[in-house]
Amino acid sequence: MSSSDSSSDEEIILYQYYKHHLNKRRRKCWINPYIEKNVNCRLFVAAKELQESDSRFLAFYRMRKETYLQLKEIVCPALHYTDTNMRECVCPEERLLITLR
Repeated sequence: MSSSDSSSDEEIILYQYYKHHLNKRRRKCWINPYIEKNVNCRLFVAAKELQESDSRFLAFYRMRKETYLQLKEIVCPALHYTDTNMRECVCPEERLLITLR
């Protein structure tokens, strides 16, 4: 392998690295306002607020509400657990939302 080959490889790698960082989306906020507002509440409360707006739901969960509802019908029966003396179980819908997020 000659030195010109290795330098061209380095240039390609550097270009790809530079291109990747240019295309990276800048975050508008470090913590999503829904999570920050509901620190003491469950994520499920925030999800109910998000379901009021299609665009917010899509941005937060990266899927349309219709797709989420279909997935919920398929998966939720397998995610159902019972409460114990120690604590309440997390409901299947909330488990799914946590997994998706």
